[in-house]
Amino acid sequence: MDIEIDAKTSFREHINARIFPADYLVLFYGAFLLLIALFFGNRIEEGSNFLTLDFGILMILSVCIYFERRDYHSQIYWIHVWIPILTLALFYTQSTIFDNLVFPQTFDPLLQRWDKAVFGVALNTKLAPLANSSFLDETMHGFYFFYYFMLFVPGLIMMFKRHPLVFEMIFTIAVMAYLHYIFFMLFPADGPIDYRSQLFGKGSVFIPLMDFIYQTSGQQGGGAFPSTHVSTVVVVMLFTARFRRKSLWLTLPVTVGIIIATVYCSYHYAIDALAGIVSGSLCYFLGRYIYSHWNHPSELPVE
Repeated sequence: MDIEIDAKTSFREHINARIFPADYLVLFYGAFLLLIALFFGNRIEEGSNFLTLDFGILMILSVCIYFERRDYHSQIYWIHVWIPILTLALFYTQSTIFDNLVFPQTFDPLLQRWDKAVFGVALNTKLAPLANSSFLDETMHGFYFFYYFMLFVPGLIMMFKRHPLVFEMIFTIAVMAYLHYIFFMLFPADGPIDYRSQLFGKGSVFIPLMDFIYQTSGQQGGGAFPSTHVSTVVVVMLFTARFRRKSLWLTLPVTVGIIIATVYCSYHYAIDALAGIVSGSLCYFLGRYIYSHWNHPSELPVE
């Protein structure tokens, strides 16, 4: 059903009736990256590509806002709702490539010291050799891959149920992600990902799948601390528990598995995962607080 717009309604009111809270975050962060690419893009090979990419994202979102009718059966409505999640990987890659604009070196040596101070040993180098199991290696990489399901499946279930909590969750994930991405530019850390080749062979299913994802997505380190894999799944788990408490019997084991996998698979130091648990929990409450005090029209489809 279309939203009735009075002839005297201003353009601003027209837009305000169709813009979602998460849109402001995407517009702000997209413009932020666009400016960085404009002024500093000459330092990297991908600078011009990022200009085009960021401009395209902002234009697509602007079109979705302008034509938004909150029609559940409209493709624009679904694209509009999920743009903050669909653009996470693109914004992450750019943010981590821009991680050397402030500090030319990473803070990995400092993180390694923190890691050993807290845990006694570098767990990312010990867990897989201790297990010495190709099956467990695949299982842990499978958990790491399930991060992508956690990003979409709970939210899609909420959407199909037309539950308003999905919009608060997407908003909170965007808050969490962009705060982390900005921090990555100020505190770059590659993590122990280069050490993976010494721990794991080619594998059979999930190991080569994750290798393929990392190779094709252009992820090259820089955003290891805190782990956004961990912080994201913590946020999603907490929201799914609010949506349906019984879902914890499924989301909690998956979340714990992903947290362990980030270290077991040597994508992160254990200190990165611990920091991700803390930052994800804090961002959950921050996102909820901001969203609850945001004066905005309902994002739910018009009946």
